[in-house]
Amino acid sequence: MKKYAKVINEETKACEVGLGTNSAFYQSIGMTEMEVEQAYDGSWYVFGFTPEKPVPTKADIQKNRAELYRIKVDPITSQISRLRDEEQTDDILAEIEALKIKRAEIVAKIKQENPYPDQE
Repeated sequence: MKKYAKVINEETKACEVGLGTNSAFYQSIGMTEMEVEQAYDGSWYVFGFTPEKPVPTKADIQKNRAELYRIKVDPITSQISRLRDEEQTDDILAEIEALKIKRAEIVAKIKQENPYPDQE
């Protein structure tokens, strides 16, 4: 996409990009219109020089999974635990089973979306 930009690293072709509409200001600070693209991390580069996203390591994936489990799975586990403290009526038991199924589905989805690399 064409934007006002200025190359700030000649080796990598990283750019500063003017994201507004004040073209006179951008020109006054040395920016010119050029084709740029945004990288996976939000940085801007001259078109064609954008680095590819690095392949995550096993440690990166473990960290990501742990965070997703903490955010998405642990609250369900806590809810199941609280329900087990109550009188075990048929309704409570059914709710526990439904939550266990939901939790298992979320765990499976986390594993599917964050697979470990085959080899390191």
